[in-house]
Amino acid sequence: MTLTPVRQPYGLLAATPYPAGFPLQNATPTILTWTAPNDGKQHRVDLKSTLHILTNQTGGQIDITVTFPDGAVAPIDTYPGGALAGYQEAFSGPSFIIQAGSTVTVAQVTAQTAGSSTLFAELWGS
Repeated sequence: MTLTPVRQPYGLLAATPYPAGFPLQNATPTILTWTAPNDGKQHRVDLKSTLHILTNQTGGQIDITVTFPDGAVAPIDTYPGGALAGYQEAFSGPSFIIQAGSTVTVAQVTAQTAGSSTLFAELWGS
């Protein structure tokens, strides 16, 4: 077995606006994306985020979707939605090893039909 190690420096890849964050919507928008270089090497990515729920949510699920080196695509439930007001939830996900040339996507996958929430998020990696 031959491994192709990650050699790129680790750094900030994408972020929500500062200090406003990303207000969740009555829609299913893409929040952040990053595409790994198509250089034949494995890459890594981490999601660091905080969701501030101002008023009770209905809906508002957020997922991160990655493509693993074997080509399998996996959406990972980051915030399930439907949380109570005043709740602040932080997600510091595991480091994902991803396929060269693939796109990492953080998206709101269910509309937030009630409530008010703001996501503060960063993608870090190489």
